[in-house]
Formats: sequence, structure tokens, C-alpha cells
Amino acid sequence: MNTDLTTKISFKEHIKNIKKIMKIITDIDKWYFFFTGIVHIINVVIPYIQLVLSAYILDSIIDRKDFKEVFMVIACTLLFIFFLSFIASSIWNRMEVHREKAFSLYTCMTQTRMLDMDFSIIDSPEIKELRDRIRQDNNWGAGINSLFWQGNSILFGFFNIIGAVVFGLPVINFMFASGKYYVIIVLMALLVVLAISIKAGIYFKKKTYQFMFGKIKDEDKEDLITFAWDFASGNGYNYKNGKDIRIYGSYGLMEQWCTGAFKNKKFRSRLKDSSAGWAGKYGAISLADGAIEGCAYLAVTLAAIAAKAGAGDIIRLAGCFRKLLSSAYMLVNGITEFALTARKQASTIELLRKQDEMYKGKLPVEKRSDNEYQIEFKNVTFTYPGSTEPALKDFSMKLKIGEKLAVVGMNGSGKTTMIKLLCRLYDPDNGEILLNGVDIRKFKADEYRQLFSIVFQDYKLFPFQLAQNVAASIKYDEGRVKKCLENAGFWERLDGPGTGLETYLYKDFDDNGVEISGGEAQKIAIARAVYKDAPFVLLDEPTAALDPLAEYEIYTNFDKIIDTKTAIYISHRLSSCQFCEKIAVFHEGRLVQYGSHGKLLEDQDGKYYEMWNAQAQYYQHST
Repeated sequence: MNTDLTTKISFKEHIKNIKKIMKIITDIDKWYFFFTGIVHIINVVIPYIQLVLSAYILDSIIDRKDFKEVFMVIACTLLFIFFLSFIASSIWNRMEVHREKAFSLYTCMTQTRMLDMDFSIIDSPEIKELRDRIRQDNNWGAGINSLFWQGNSILFGFFNIIGAVVFGLPVINFMFASGKYYVIIVLMALLVVLAISIKAGIYFKKKTYQFMFGKIKDEDKEDLITFAWDFASGNGYNYKNGKDIRIYGSYGLMEQWCTGAFKNKKFRSRLKDSSAGWAGKYGAISLADGAIEGCAYLAVTLAAIAAKAGAGDIIRLAGCFRKLLSSAYMLVNGITEFALTARKQASTIELLRKQDEMYKGKLPVEKRSDNEYQIEFKNVTFTYPGSTEPALKDFSMKLKIGEKLAVVGMNGSGKTTMIKLLCRLYDPDNGEILLNGVDIRKFKADEYRQLFSIVFQDYKLFPFQLAQNVAASIKYDEGRVKKCLENAGFWERLDGPGTGLETYLYKDFDDNGVEISGGEAQKIAIARAVYKDAPFVLLDEPTAALDPLAEYEIYTNFDKIIDTKTAIYISHRLSSCQFCEKIAVFHEGRLVQYGSHGKLLEDQDGKYYEMWNAQAQYYQHST
């Protein structure tokens, strides 16, 4: 569903949004609004008790009642109010903890859904657009926290209305007993002013949302608004990109991207509309407050005169009458705000309820100590979501057990696509991939992926402890972790000061965390692949940033570490793959050659020969 807040939606859709978000809130914490409701009832009752006490004191002074009697009533009432306030504050403090917990759990739900979601869906244009909408919807406001706050406002307003009716019921009797119809006319006028104020508040509120959430065409540079927000909040700067900003003196560039939006005429026009919206909204609120304050006292005074009410009754009734009308405004405003905020969360709910598309297999993967697993691609064709050109076309190949296979080719030739299909991050459009003769889609995906250790080109290390990065787990075998790091060539750093296995990488969670070089990060990533001890090991150009000799050394050492496991090495540099038994050459999504290094060089018309000679000229010394 489109969550653009400038688009009109029906009342039914508002109700649907509210129902959906309320179900999520109650699923997270079903008792939150029950207990906060108790707090609001107490907080509503206390002011009315104080109002009645004020009226009693005034009447007691006029009637010259006994001081001891009045003092005892005041003391007991204040003690009761203190007791109620203590109960309410105790419950409220506890529920604030629940609210923070609910906020964290709600945030975790969205992150968990992204982790559980099919990778093919995450990479789709639809999900990318949805994530942009979520970011935009949550840029202004406090997300689900706003719903808790607005829900509390609604409850408070609702109970306040009940309290006003219960404690101020005599107002109605005064009006009808007086027989003076001008009292009712004044009340009707007040209600009209109140209705107009509420309507104006909603209108001007929408004007502000048109600025916050309205869509701007590409030529209006919508991205300037987002960047300016990040820039202003400090997210645009951090210690990682700060070096480039300083070295290249790009302060002016940063400033231009921040302030450039305000040089855009349409942006300034929208900003002006937003300012007018805010001014109109608060103007409407002030108008409503003034109308309620004045007309409430006027209506009650007229009713009191007509019915010859006492001074205490006038104070009590005026207070109840004002609370009745102000609570009505609060209730309507709260419901409006809640509906708009619930609508903003519709994009998040859409993400949470997004259905996976890949078939969920049920077959367990056979656990084999001999690692006798054989993979076969049969006529596989695949096109990425949002693309029209296949990334892999009619691809067939068998991976022999224990084989060392190098995969080479130009950028975009289909090498990484093959790896993603092999690991079942995507499913092929046509053809099939077989594990020991069985379509891999029939296996449980989690069990199937346990067969693979991969170091992707864009691998990621986590800002956790070194050992946890290697084991990819909180618990780990310290001896195995250390051995894997040593085999990956990381032992020099292990012997240095303050660099034990519990050392944090980076400074996200620990100020004493270490900054590691690109080469060190690659060694840790390789150690992680070795630690998993999977039967298939894949290196997808993780060493692309290194020179050819360093890459060759890492690949050769890694080949020794994995021993008899089946391995696939992807590289642009053909010189790094000579130790492999077979080399698969990809070009424009197709497997164009397959064989040993020597055999492939014999074909002088082949793609491998062309690539080999093109690269060799850079490593030949001129005489």
C-alpha cells in the first residue's frame, strides 16, 4: 500500500492501519495500555478531587465552618492524593521500561525480517523502494514511540471526558433547570468554534506533512533534503570518511550539498508552506484553547446565575466544563495524530508481512564425513530482479569432489552470479542445480548453505571480538580460532600488544577497538572461512585490492590450508589461478572455455589466451 501521506485514503484504510499497528503493539506487550490506562484514570481523578476540594474550601470559608473539621478534610484528601500519585508514578515508571523494550523489539522485528527474508527479494527494486519509504516515513517523528505517546494521549482524553461528565453532571441540570436557552446557544457556539479549530488544526497539519512526506520529482533534487538531514545530525561525518574530507578539502562540497536544497525554488516554496502549516496548526490550537477558556466560564456563569448556584459550585462546574471541552479536543487531535502515525508505519508493516518467494525445501542434507558431495549445473539461466539481460545463460558444469577450480572472466561475465546461485541466494529462472543428483531447492536451505564457506569480494567483518568474527558465534573453540588465524597469516598481529582473541575490531562498541588494514581484514575473513570447516570453499575475489604477487601468495597458502576440500577461486588475474586443476572461462554470461591452464593457452583464438596476453604485458620487463 502506498504510504504517501499527501495521498487521500479512506476512513476504512485508516482503521485498517490502526488495527494492524495495534495488533503488533499488543503482540509485543499486551499489558502496556491496560496498565497505562490505570495510570491515566488515577491522573484524571486527582485533578477532579483537587477541584472538589477547592470548591469545598471556598464554601467552608463562606459558611464559616469549624477549622478542625476543614483541616481534617484537607489533610485526609491530600494524603489520599499523595497515595494515588505514588501508585500512578510507580506504575508509569515501570511501563516506561516496557515502552522502551517494545520499541527495541519492534526495531528488532524489522531487522530480523531483513535477515530472514529471501536474499533475492532483498535485492529486488520493490524492496529497495519499500526501504526508502520506511526511511522517509520514519525520518520525522519517533516511529512506534509516537504511537505509544499518542495512544496515551487518547486514553487520557477519553478518561478525562468521563471524569468531566461524572463530576460535572450538575452542569446539565443547571442548564435545563434555568430555562434560559441563551446558555445552550452559547454552548452550541462554543462547540462550533471547537469544531472549526479541530478542522483547521488537521488541515494545517496536512500542510506540514506535504513538506515532510510529499514526493519531489528528480529534477527537484529530493535527495538534497535527505543529505541535508544527515549532514545536520552528524551522520554525514565519521572517522572513516573524515580522512578523505580533510585530505581533499571537500568542506565546500559538503556544505553545498547541505545548503543547496535551500537554493532550489520549489524546495523553498515547500518550506514556506510547511512553516505556514506549523503556524496555522498552533494558531488553531490557540484559538481552540481561547474559545474553550472563555466560553466555558461564560456558559457556566450564565447557568449559575440562572440557577442561583453557589461560589464553590461555579468553580467546580467551570473546571469540569473546561476539562470536558479541552479533553474532547485532545481526544480528536490524538486520534488524528495516531491515524497519521499508524499510516506512516504501514510501510514497515508491509515489510514485516512480505512473503518469501523461494521454495522452502524439507529434505535434510546428508551429513557425510568423507565430503562426497557433487554439484552439477544443468542448463541454468538467471536474470537479476529489475534487469532484462540474463546474467547467466544456459550454463552447465560439474564440480568434481576435491577439485580446485578457478573461475575467470571480465566484469559482469557471470562469475559471482554462479556463486550466488550455487549457495542458493537466488534460484535459477530456468534449469536446475543438483547436489548428488537432487535439486538443491528440495533441501532445507539452512542445512544446504552449511556446505559452503565463502569469502565474498565485498565480505564484511563485524565490530565484535576477533574470535567472534572468526567463529561467527558468541561461543568458540579458542584453539581452533587461533590455529585458523595463524594458518591465514595473522599470527604477527596476535603476538602484538593488546591484540588477544577478545580484542574488538573497530571502535563501534569499544573505544579500545583496533583498526585493521585491508590485508589483515582479508586474512580474518579467510580464517572465518576455514573455521567453518565446510566441504566447499569459495573465494570470490576477496583479494582484488592486492597486487598480483600478494594475491597469488594468499591463494597458494589458502589452497594448502583447505587440503582436499572442493574449492572455487574467482579472480580477474589469471596468473593467480595457475595452481588450479581446471579453469572455467566466463564471457557475457556464458561458459566459453573449460580446461587446464596449459590446454587453454593452446587455443590462440580463445578468450583465455586473449586475456592472458593482455595481462602479461603489464608484468613483462622491457629491455
